This record gives sequence, C-alpha cells and structure tokens, in this order.
Amino acid sequence: MHYKHFAAGLLLCSGTFLSCKKNKADFFNDNRPSTEVTNSSLVRLVNINGSGQLVVNGDTLTTWKFNMPVVGGNTPAVDGTKWFPETGSLGTTYSIPRQLLQNGKAFIYTNIFGYQLAPDSIGFNVEEKANMPMDYYMLKGDIATATLQPRIMEVPRQTTAPSRPGYFKIRLLNIADRLKPQGDPVFEDLSKPLTLAYADGTPVSTQTTSVGVRQYSEYVEVPYGTYQFKVLTPEGTEVAAQGGTTFESTNVQDQSTSTLVTATTGIPHTVSTGLTYAPVRSFKPGGVYTIVVATHTVRVPYYPADFAGENVPGFQNVFRVIADISEPENANYFRVQGVHALPGEGAVTFRVNGNKLGDLAYSAHTDYSIFVQGSTTIDALNAQGSVLASVSVDAAANLNYTAWLYKQPDGKAAIALVNNNLSGGMYFVGTGTDGQDGQYLQVKQHYPFAKRFLNLCADLPYASFTLANGASMGASASNLAPGEIALHLPYHRSAQGADDYQIMVYRSSPGVFPGNWITQIPVLKNTDFIAKPEHYIRPVKPKQEPGVYTVALIGELAGTGAQQAKMIIVKHTK
Repeated sequence: MHYKHFAAGLLLCSGTFLSCKKNKADFFNDNRPSTEVTNSSLVRLVNINGSGQLVVNGDTLTTWKFNMPVVGGNTPAVDGTKWFPETGSLGTTYSIPRQLLQNGKAFIYTNIFGYQLAPDSIGFNVEEKANMPMDYYMLKGDIATATLQPRIMEVPRQTTAPSRPGYFKIRLLNIADRLKPQGDPVFEDLSKPLTLAYADGTPVSTQTTSVGVRQYSEYVEVPYGTYQFKVLTPEGTEVAAQGGTTFESTNVQDQSTSTLVTATTGIPHTVSTGLTYAPVRSFKPGGVYTIVVATHTVRVPYYPADFAGENVPGFQNVFRVIADISEPENANYFRVQGVHALPGEGAVTFRVNGNKLGDLAYSAHTDYSIFVQGSTTIDALNAQGSVLASVSVDAAANLNYTAWLYKQPDGKAAIALVNNNLSGGMYFVGTGTDGQDGQYLQVKQHYPFAKRFLNLCADLPYASFTLANGASMGASASNLAPGEIALHLPYHRSAQGADDYQIMVYRSSPGVFPGNWITQIPVLKNTDFIAKPEHYIRPVKPKQEPGVYTVALIGELAGTGAQQAKMIIVKHTK
C-alpha cells in the first residue's frame, strides 16, 4: 500500500517536471534590414576622408571589424548592423537619425579602421539648426596635405526643388588643398580658384566661376539631361574626377598633369592620352547636386616598373558629384532635338505639339528641349510655314529623341526619329557562352566613346561606314539603307587610348562588304570628334573626346556644293 502511494507520487512529480520544461530556440543573428521607423535629421555627414566606422554620442553604428580577404580572391562576408544592414560601414553620405541627437546635438567619432589601412580618426560636434540642412564634410588630414587645415568643413545645402520644371540645381564646392611631396614627378598644385564648365570648356555660369579655396558657389539651375561636367583651373587645365573603372581603363592618371595614361611597350611604360577623366552622367529633373573638389586617393603609374600598366596609390585633388537630395525618378519629361538633313531646302522650323523647337539651316541641329511625356507630334516646316514632314510617337519619360529630317529615295521628305541611349549601359555576351542561354553581361560606361551611324543619302541604297581600309565597325554600321535605324548593339565603341583613326563610307550591298569606297565623300578623322581643340592647352593633345555621337551621311551623291554628300557629327551629350 505504501509502495503504491510512493509510485503515484513519483508519477505526479514527473508530470509536474514535464509540464514545466521550456523549449530553447537556437540563437542566431538577425541581419535583416531594420523596419524600425526613424526620422533623419537635417545633419548629414559627407565622407570625403573614406572613413568606414562611425560612433554617434557613444552609440556604435558600424561593425568595427576587419573583413579579412578570402582565399582565392573572393569578396569577404559582410557583417551588417542595425544602422548599416548591407555594408556594416559608413558610405559617402549619411544623414544622422534624429533619435541619436541629444537636444539637437551630437559628438561624432569616425575612423578608417580597415584591413591594411592606417587608422585615421576624426572627432567633432554637429548641431541641427532649424530649417537649415547642413553638411559636415570630413576631409583628408596631414597624411596627404601640406597645410594644417580643419578636417571638417560645415557647408549648408539646399533641399528645395528648382523653380523651373525639368531643371536641376548644381553648385561647385572647392576644398582643394596643397599636397605633401609624393616623389618624382611632382603632383600638380590644384589648390586654386576653380570653375565649373561643360564638356567643351564653356563655363556653366558666372556664379560657378572662379570659386576660391574653402568656398562654395550659389546653386544654379540647368535643364536636366546627360552632361560631362568639368572643373577647370585658372590656366584652363582640368581637374580629374575621382574613380573610374579598370573595365574602362579610366583609373590611372599622370600625377604631373592629371591626365589619363595608356600602357605602352616602350620606355616609359605609360604615356598621356591628353584626356582628363570626367564622367558622363545623367542629372535628374528636380535633383540638387554639389560637385566637390577635395583630396582623395588616386592611381598613378609606377615609373620604375618593369612592366607596362603597373601603378601605385597617391593623393590628388579630384572632383566627385554629391546628390544633395535623393535623386528623384523622372516620370514626366523627355527630351527631343531636331536635325535639318534635307538637301535643297532652306531654313526649317521644328515644332513639337505646336511648340517651336528651333530654326535650322541645312546640316545644323538644335539643342535638346524638354517636354512632358505622352502623345507627341513632331513637325518640320519650311520657311513659308508648310509642313514638310511629320512623325508621331507616344513619347516615354526619360528618353532622348533626335528627329532627323531627310529625303527618302522616292524624293519625299520624312523624319527619322531616333532614341539615343545616353545611359552608358551596354550588353555583351558573357565569357565562354554563345549567347543562347541568356547569359548576357550588362556593364555601364562612365566614360564612353560611342558612335551611331545613319545613312540619310537618298541616292545611296546601301552605305557601310568603316575604319581605314574598309575595316568593319560591326553590323550596326554596315549595309544601312536610307533612314534605317540599327537597333541591335547600335553603337560602335572605341577605347580612350585609341590610335588615330578615320571613318570612311563605302557603297555596299547585302552580302557585299565593304564594297567600293566613295572617294567623293570627305573622310572623318578622330580629331573631328573634338569640339574645341583650343580647350586643350597641354603639350599632349587628345586624339578624341568622350561622348555619345551620331555620324550621319546626308546630302546626295549627285548633288553639288553644299548639297554634296558628306558626313556630319551630332554630339548628344553636353
């Protein structure tokens, strides 16, 4: 009897113990992006120094961890944080969350702290001011510069949209500093007043001209589009932009001239191209931008090298584009320009939905104008106001059209409407594939030398554009009928270090290439793609200029004088 009671007690206790047992979940790191609602303050850090680690009022926001290289050269794993879930480190710009400020203030501590990088810490105070967005530019110190300048520059920024629809704001901030000696040859001194200019060297505005050191200009409004902005010294030489890619070979510069170099088999192993790197990029309608010049790491040739192409790091003043607000999406506007390529016709007027685009003489073209997307009709009118030709299109936002007025083989006028790809994006088949499995590689060229070709000559059934001696430039330049627009890989692209070249026109036909050279059509040279040769004042002159171009054959083979067939060049980037 007592035994039964004891056994029942054991069972009761066992049930109690079992009912109290807790399941323990495995511990894991949750690196998903934080969905916590945060509100950015008006205080923004602009990380020119290249710092990777950030502490705000004692709160560590980044990983503070070395990511050691992976065997085989693969990219090491990234440890994200709540504030930087994708990278774990500070990027170029960062708006301080308001919840991290104390009474609108914060003490900021940053450090480079990376694998094989010398630590470089900066500590400073920031303060949010009512209705005044403020940037704190974090700059290189005496590791690179010869003068003891403050490591932090406080710069107010604008976040309001431009006053004109379809425009963007831009300004120039000059924080160029004198550099420490870095060996022979000597890096050129760029710590001087600087000017913002278009690709051909024309100043953007008097307000962005001769901006002194540690000074910034007012914002100016410019029509949206694709530009290659340049920064010029008082002498007229160029300041290089930061970066560039190995893919494009735009990342090595001669330190004494800030010009790009190309590898050679001779001595020295590199020579200047005469070109200075400045990216071609799109500026969005409603955007606000600062072009800042400051000291940064660049790649320069290693002149004692035994092999061509060897390079080492150095410091130089370079420029980069900073978006002062998140770049808005362009969902409303497109651009269009007109080209008068109709032989025998006097002045022509282009109109877009009844709005005047411009008056043109033969072989001339208008600048781009901005219009709202949607159903669009483009008319070309003669001097008496009669419509010569029309074309209609459901114009999409963010596209760049060129309307080419030309003569068809039947003698009637027509408009060929071409959509120009100014994005820099391009496709080519991945290595080791035949293109049948969809493995296409997409890349972006920030420094393109892209040319498209059009045959607008009515009495030439097929035209092929070639390099010297009939060398092919691909299917998009071969056997083009009048008005035909090549769509598949339409651009021929050359390298920044290309040798001298010529462009010729051949009378060809399907199955016959190159055909017969048409000697009466003047040959184009590589230097014809330089808008203003006088812009280049250094001893080494460039062989060509970057940009996106169309080369069009206009006129008639049987024509005389100005109506004689010839090639014209239209540059679509400014």
